[in-house]
Amino acid sequence: SSRFSPHMVPPPTHGLHPSGIPHPTIVSPIVKQEPTQPSVSPGGNSKSPVTVKKEEEKKPHIKKPLNAFMLYMKEMRAKVVAECTLKESAAINQILGRRWHSLSREEQAKYYELARKERQLHSQLYPTWSARDNY
Repeated sequence: SSRFSPHMVPPPTHGLHPSGIPHPTIVSPIVKQEPTQPSVSPGGNSKSPVTVKKEEEKKPHIKKPLNAFMLYMKEMRAKVVAECTLKESAAINQILGRRWHSLSREEQAKYYELARKERQLHSQLYPTWSARDNY
């Protein structure tokens, strides 16, 4: 049996706070209507907002260059998966993280150098790219 009886629940007030003022999350939003434009323009070369949005979606997604740890993970993941019976990605990532921290500075330096080269190549391939482009 429930701890609350149905008569203890107050009747719905249709979006009004007990003070009588509408609550902002309950009030239906005001929809702005934009002026309608003819579907075919006289010049014939203007694009509808839908067309522009589809073109933006077609732009290739340029990923950030990998950092030193990501390069290490990429190289070592298969080895760790082969060594242990774990299949969970999070557990494998923990093992890789511990191994990364146990590496000497000289061993890590190899991956920092690879990461530097990767950043350099990335900036040559995509000179105007910014991480903000993905967000």
